[in-house]
Parts: sequence; structure tokens; C-alpha cells
Amino acid sequence: MSLFIDPKDQKILFPPRPKSRVNPTAIKTYMRRGYIGQRKFNGTHVVVNVTPERKVGILTRHGDSPKQFSLSVSHAKQILSLNLESGLEYWLQGELLNNKTTNPNYKGKIVFFDVLQAGRYLYGDPPLMKRIEMLANICRNPTELEPYHGIALATTKDIWMAETFTRNLVERYKEMIQYDEIEGLVLKKPKSCLDNFGQKEYDVNWMLRCRKPNKLYQF
Repeated sequence: MSLFIDPKDQKILFPPRPKSRVNPTAIKTYMRRGYIGQRKFNGTHVVVNVTPERKVGILTRHGDSPKQFSLSVSHAKQILSLNLESGLEYWLQGELLNNKTTNPNYKGKIVFFDVLQAGRYLYGDPPLMKRIEMLANICRNPTELEPYHGIALATTKDIWMAETFTRNLVERYKEMIQYDEIEGLVLKKPKSCLDNFGQKEYDVNWMLRCRKPNKLYQF
């Protein structure tokens, strides 16, 4: 029996994404306002779907298949090994590290940072920090960093979970930006809830991109 969702049956649950960007010099201001931070990974924004029948699919935030990547049987088995309740549908939001990294250790890694559906679409409740707790439980509460640069928490060989920072966000921004796989931080309001049903692409005001400058991206 196939572990993958048939492409003709694949639907999309669009994930929220930051509407605005902020200069890294503003991190202290947003930290004082109570924002938390997660690393902004330099990859492809994806959603991973697990059906009640235990089939797995992956799509970009636009609803397309990721370029130059397909889930392997190993990926599917690792995803299905997570703490997923039988008979429920899940949508997990994350970043695929693949064609934007030249480091072979990071090719084909999926880093989860939010959960959109766990049996029901999590509209209006719970707030972000509770969803992160749910995600941690799904990822079996990982505590060890992945073994290369330590940019995320390792759940399985190829499935990782983003760390969530509540303090020292300036230091968290600076400590990993030398790596190509890290673009900076995403700042988020911890009490924010999903406020759209994910039926179309949408941007939100409760999270902000804070990216390091490069030759193509300057403030």
C-alpha cells in the first residue's frame, strides 16, 4: 500500500505567512512588546499533510509540489513515526531545506515550526504558544540539536523542529546568520491565533520577517 497521497486527491491548506518585514535593529523593540522568535530558514515554505488513512503529502505554500524534491519512503515513514493520533488529519507547517543549500547535510531536511490542523483546523484557538506545545508533542518533545550546525531540534534523521525563543532575541538573531541555511528570525505574537481558514493564500500581521541583509535584499 502506498504511503503517499494520490496527486489527484491532494488538496491544500494554505499556511499563514508574515505580511511585513522589520530591520534587525528593531528586534529589541519587538522583544519588549512580548514577541517571541523562531529562526527563519532559507528554504521552501511547505505544508505537510497526513490523512486519517496515514498517507503523506507535501506542498509549497502556493499549493504546488516543491521543485527538485519528492518525499521518499524514508521521509514518509519518519513523518508517520511522529506522535500522531490514529484516524485524525494533520497539517504541519515548516521549511524544506533542499535546493537552496549546498551543504549535503541539509539536503532534504524538513523543519516544522507550527501546526495548522490536528483533527480539526485550529481556527481561533489555541493561540500560537499552545500550538507550539502541540507541535512539540507531535515531534516527541525533542531536546537535542541536529548534529551539524545545531540550527534546529532533531526529531528524526530528516524531520526537525524549530526552536522557539522567548528571550535574548538579538543574540539568537546573530548566532546563526553566518550559515547559508539561516536567514534571520521570524518574530511572532505568542497569543495570536489562526484567523483564516486556509482556503486561500494569506498574510498575517502577527508575525514579522527579520532577515539578514544580502546582495539581493537590503533595507
